[in-house]
Amino acid sequence: MKIRTKVLMVVLPLFIFPLLLIGITAYLSARNGITKVAKEFLGYKVTEMYKYCSRQEDIITGTGLVDVVDYRKIAQKSAEDYANAIRLSETGYFIAFNSEGEVMFPKEEEANLSNYDFFSTITETKKGLLAFSYKGINRVGYYLYFELWDWYILLSEHKKIFYEDADNIKNQVAYTMGITLICAVCLILFFIKKLTDPVGNVVATMQEIITNNDLSQRVRVEYDDEIGYLATWFNRMVGDLEIAYNQIKEYAYKSVLAKTSEERIRHIFQKYVPAEIIDEVLKTKGEKLLVGKKQWATILFSDIRRFTSISERLSAEELVISLNTYFNVMVNIIIDHKGIIDKFIGDAIMAIFGAPVLHDDDPLQAVFTALSMLKSLKSFNRKQTLTGKPPFKIGIGLNTGEVIVGNIGSTQKLDYTCIGDTVNLASRLEGLTKLYRTPIIISEYTYNEAQSGIMAREIDSVRVKGKAKPVKIYQPYIEASPKIKDGYNIFNEAMHLYRNKSFKEASKLFHSSNEILEKDTPSSLYMDRCEELIHDPPEEDWDGVYIAKTK
Repeated sequence: MKIRTKVLMVVLPLFIFPLLLIGITAYLSARNGITKVAKEFLGYKVTEMYKYCSRQEDIITGTGLVDVVDYRKIAQKSAEDYANAIRLSETGYFIAFNSEGEVMFPKEEEANLSNYDFFSTITETKKGLLAFSYKGINRVGYYLYFELWDWYILLSEHKKIFYEDADNIKNQVAYTMGITLICAVCLILFFIKKLTDPVGNVVATMQEIITNNDLSQRVRVEYDDEIGYLATWFNRMVGDLEIAYNQIKEYAYKSVLAKTSEERIRHIFQKYVPAEIIDEVLKTKGEKLLVGKKQWATILFSDIRRFTSISERLSAEELVISLNTYFNVMVNIIIDHKGIIDKFIGDAIMAIFGAPVLHDDDPLQAVFTALSMLKSLKSFNRKQTLTGKPPFKIGIGLNTGEVIVGNIGSTQKLDYTCIGDTVNLASRLEGLTKLYRTPIIISEYTYNEAQSGIMAREIDSVRVKGKAKPVKIYQPYIEASPKIKDGYNIFNEAMHLYRNKSFKEASKLFHSSNEILEKDTPSSLYMDRCEELIHDPPEEDWDGVYIAKTK
């Protein structure tokens, strides 16, 4: 965008906003004035109609004919004729209707108005100015209630005609603003040209220097002002650039070499380290690489069950091929769900969700990752079985909380990782999958963050080794058959009874859930616990927490 356009965009609002303010003020003033005058005029007409009806009522009352229906109709017909005589115009006329909405006159109108929105407003307020829509036309009217006849007398006018003068003022203001803006733009452009031509000379000289690599070019100094100072200092700068030209070429050459080296490093390490970590390492130098920070993250631990026995059944080459295939599948799942691989610990995987980049749904994505890992493991095991190799079984533990994350190590060897109680608990939960024989266990902290997108059953409250505070643990799932859901519901009822020390009733339900879920290990564990607690009741302060004595 050229500087002339920018200056125009800055200056024009200074004209536009005052003009708009004046125009809007004039229009609103005219509209309000017309509304006030019209309200008084309409009110006067309606009041006259009201007085006429009162006089007719007084006449039939004074003659003792007030109860004679025919004479009352004659009086009302006289009022209708009077209304036609004092009507505003062809588009402005009286309507009279009763409390039921039945139109008294004119007869060519609709028989009943009770379905219109304005009917309820008129019948509630009895008197006032009203803007409404009738037969698809916007109208403005004034109304009064004549109680003796139960008549609502409404005098209305077409809204467009009502505000015709105000609209004319609006159009005139718009024309005036348009002409004023055109004149203003022409004057502004004239003065801008005077101001920007010297700058254009600087730009033209600069283009000449860049195009022909001729640093001998200089700008003509035209004015003794800020723009003239710009030209003078530009000429001095060009002279200094001529001296530094060779140094710049040398620096550019070194920069190209450095860039090539960086790309080589990135290509090599991207196979082992996530791209986010590489970016952080390349943009950080020296001791800053060792600085850690606290961050909210979800940690995933995954471990292959009985890996030692599997390794004994396979040759070294077969084991490496199977393990690499397994890791390739699992790593892709983790990366697809915005996680990063922290490290491989033998046959185990440690992954982080939320570092170095934090996402709102990291806990949910971590649970989805664990469920996807189990699903993909089935496909992996089918291929293992077809090639005569043993299938893999895995356990996965998830925990969410605050961790310390950063490049930890020495100046010779760094490892981007995270540490803290959150990491330790995730590792302990992965170990508990062996006890409960459930493939995934997540902590209550992860469940609280991810519960909107998953289903889970609470399987215990445990105090892991090295931790004083108990934590609730859950088994997550997305889809389950009606039969399994019934089993989980019964399990939940049994858990409630168990924690309320109703061990006999809980034991029966745990037997039922164990049968429905077909040898459900958590149900079996609670069956044994109930038997023990029935024969050896717990203390009064028993809290139902299981103490895990092993890692």
